[in-house]
Formats: sequence, structure tokens, C-alpha cells
Amino acid sequence: MIGTSVVFNVEAFFMEMAKLESKGLPRVHERIHVSSRCHLNFALHAAVDGLSEEELGTKQIGTTKKGVGPAYSTKAARDGLRVEDIYNESFEPRLRSLAEGYRKRYGQLLKYSVEDEIQRFRVYKEKLRPYIVDAVEYMEVKQRENCSVLVEGCQALSMTGCNTNVNGDPADSSSRLVLDLDYGSYPYVTASHCSIGGCIQGLALNRHKIK
Repeated sequence: MIGTSVVFNVEAFFMEMAKLESKGLPRVHERIHVSSRCHLNFALHAAVDGLSEEELGTKQIGTTKKGVGPAYSTKAARDGLRVEDIYNESFEPRLRSLAEGYRKRYGQLLKYSVEDEIQRFRVYKEKLRPYIVDAVEYMEVKQRENCSVLVEGCQALSMTGCNTNVNGDPADSSSRLVLDLDYGSYPYVTASHCSIGGCIQGLALNRHKIK
């Protein structure tokens, strides 16, 4: 299951599904689910990602330019759209409004057509429907059935022999903090929480069942 805390790129999803199917993975369409609460990572976000990185000049963060950071930004700003919003009549005007906000900032530098994106989502709408689940209910049932849960994510954090002195300063240079938004080497981090806490939050895991 693609969990709630993921920013979900629908186009990339169908490309990856096609690759899995071509490799002969059995029942691939029955076995993959998408949380209805995932925020959408649009082509708009990828376009903005590249522009924001260019603005930093020599201080670039090294983003993948796939729109992940801007997608999480709109989520935090409560301007984002979720998977379930695709089926709401407000979807298209909200996406147009989001695009207009970025257009005001970047002007003609923003190479993006919101109408093209809307047309793509009119096609995706029915194709995506069979994969969508209520992730909270889905995970509650699976955990009640004592199913094993394997979590995949990006690099999280590692702390090796780290001690803290009375002033709260790290006392061991062997501590390594990697990509977590709060505990990583900010600003050179990802846009989400990839520690165990992020797993619990993003997948609605019952912490008492973690072994």
C-alpha cells in the first residue's frame, strides 16, 4: 500500500505498474493499493521544483526536481489536493487556483499547462479508482489479522554511540543524521519524516504491534 504520508504521482504510478506487469509479477493490480488521503504530486510541482532550485544558484539543495518538496509544501499550507479530491467537483477549480498562485510568482518562467494536467486527470480518474482504499481502515484490519507489515522508505536517521552533555550539545562526532526533515542535515533533507515515527504516522501503524 502507498501510505497516506506519501505525495503521490499518478503518472509515475501507472508507469511503474506497467513495468511490474511486463515483468510478469502475478496479480499486480490486485495487490497494490493507494491511500485515499495521499496528497497529489502534480506535474505543476515538478515544474516549480526546478525553478525553485535554480533560484538558489550556488546554494542548491540537490532536489530530484520531481516535485516532492513543493507537493509537501502545498500539503502543509493546506492548499494541496488529495487522491480523494479527484472525485470532487472542486478538484479542477482548486488545481487552477494552485497553478495561478505559482504563475503569479514565476510568470513566464513557469512552463506548465494546467488545462493539459486537468485533461490527464480526467483519464486517470477511472483508471485509479480500483486501487484506492481508506488506509486507516485497511491497516486496522490487516493488523487485527496479525499480518506482517514491511515498510519501505528513503534513508532515515542513524545515531551511533551518540551521547549528549548537560548543555544539550552532541558529544560524539559519530552521530549521523541523514534525510529526516526534523532530525536530518537540514536543509539537505527530504520533505517528510522517514524515521520510525514517520512510519507509524504515515501508515497508521499500531505501535504496540511493532516488534
